[in-house]
Amino acid sequence: MAKLNLSLKEFRRLCILKGVYPVEPKSMKKLKAGKTYYSLADIQYLSHEPIIWKFWQTKIFVRRLKRAQARKDFDSVDTIRDNRPIFRLNHIVKERYPTFIDALKDLDDALSMIFLYRRFAKNPHIPPDLIHLCHRLSVEFMHIIIETRSLRKVFISVKGYYFQVEIQGQVITWVAPHEFVIPKLADVDVKVMKTFTEFYVHMIGFVNFKLFRLNGLVYPPKVKAISVVHDQKGTHADLLDALNRPLVKQDPSKTDEQPDTFDEDDVTGVESQKANTDEMEVEGEEVKSAVGLTYAQTVKLQNLFEGLKIFLNREIPRQYITFVLRSFGAQVSWCETAAPGSTFSEGDKGITHQIVDREVKSPRLDRVYIQPQWVFDCVNARMLLPVQEYFPGVTLPPHLSPFEDNTPREGRYVTPDAARLKGEKPKPIETDSTDVPSARKKKKSHVPQIVAKPAKEGVEAYVKAGKQVKKNKERDQTLLEVEEKKLREMMIPKKKKRLYDKIMKLKKIKGRQAEKLKQRRAAFEKGQEANDS
Repeated sequence: MAKLNLSLKEFRRLCILKGVYPVEPKSMKKLKAGKTYYSLADIQYLSHEPIIWKFWQTKIFVRRLKRAQARKDFDSVDTIRDNRPIFRLNHIVKERYPTFIDALKDLDDALSMIFLYRRFAKNPHIPPDLIHLCHRLSVEFMHIIIETRSLRKVFISVKGYYFQVEIQGQVITWVAPHEFVIPKLADVDVKVMKTFTEFYVHMIGFVNFKLFRLNGLVYPPKVKAISVVHDQKGTHADLLDALNRPLVKQDPSKTDEQPDTFDEDDVTGVESQKANTDEMEVEGEEVKSAVGLTYAQTVKLQNLFEGLKIFLNREIPRQYITFVLRSFGAQVSWCETAAPGSTFSEGDKGITHQIVDREVKSPRLDRVYIQPQWVFDCVNARMLLPVQEYFPGVTLPPHLSPFEDNTPREGRYVTPDAARLKGEKPKPIETDSTDVPSARKKKKSHVPQIVAKPAKEGVEAYVKAGKQVKKNKERDQTLLEVEEKKLREMMIPKKKKRLYDKIMKLKKIKGRQAEKLKQRRAAFEKGQEANDS
């Protein structure tokens, strides 16, 4: 701090912006209690940062402002405030992420932070403008996901909504809190969060601008006007927040009129993405995306709700449900008095589904009433599930996480619900054992036996040919694998034998736990059948 002429607060802020973190010395003897160590190369790297000059200018600004306030020179106070130093972090974003793909790879934490920040209540340490900017950037990002139909997985938990998207071959996952205002948190350092958010705002602003331009959309985004009764209600910001209308695309003849807020020199990854898309179209199911879907599966998922016209009741969390539905091709609306942006009324005869979370007093026969979980389960199952299990008042099936690997294997219990969503039957769980009872049973020999009978008087001895028995290839293969495993275990060094034994013991414990869960599930289903009868 003495070398850089910065306070502790300014030094920490600079480290966060530049991505510099403490290090641990190679020699543990040099460690001292209460000391934080940084690499000398990192400090030299920080010393050339132009933003340090802004920190020094801010100190001078504060000193001049206090002096003018003490003299009660209000004209000078206004002049000084108008000339306050402005921090721009665009050069740091470009420095930390030389290519656009690098920015996409590091987008998970940034999205989680701005989606969290937009829900904060007013706080002396959090500028309202920053909260508003986080809200605007999050809405813009959701719009570009809707337009490109890049959403792949969704999940609701106690913490909030988990979303996973695929952009230019990069898988991005973030969590958005539930739609309620987060009060002031006493045990959280809001100032540190604010510094991270300041950098993330610049970064996501760059990413949004880049994605809009690459996909031929006007930035800042503008929604298309729809000639309906409710089209005139609400400001443009309200209509943008609604997420239920398409965006205006660029006019090819006027692309040069777009303001270049961010540098567009780097288009790395755009051509590669187009080439990959062409390969997927040609080769078909042989090429898989970053989330493991073939081209045909991806197209089918993107059009999952295509042709559906869905109406949301007042009690439904509109924004995130609309985000999911429109990302897969559905048309969405709600009551015009509930919020601005509705595109059709509840009485529309074209409505196919109405999402409710309470009892319906007078249901209509021309539509299906379902609970919100149906939307998320359909996305994770990549197909339209039967609506009977999601009717109002019906006990809903378990809401399973799509981020959990439910592939049946040794020591893992896969619930029947997970197998049902995959459209397959649950496989039996195999326990870890080297015993092969079927292979140890004595069977007839494969080799023809030669039988010699005692010679009689005047009769020569003769040989009777044995009957040939077919080989059991599966048993022989199992025996061979068991023998090979034993040989491999014998070759393990003594130093690693203990670790191997612990791993095998843990596998057996997991296998027993999985077997217990399976038995409990069977007992539960048996009790349910008894109650029903």
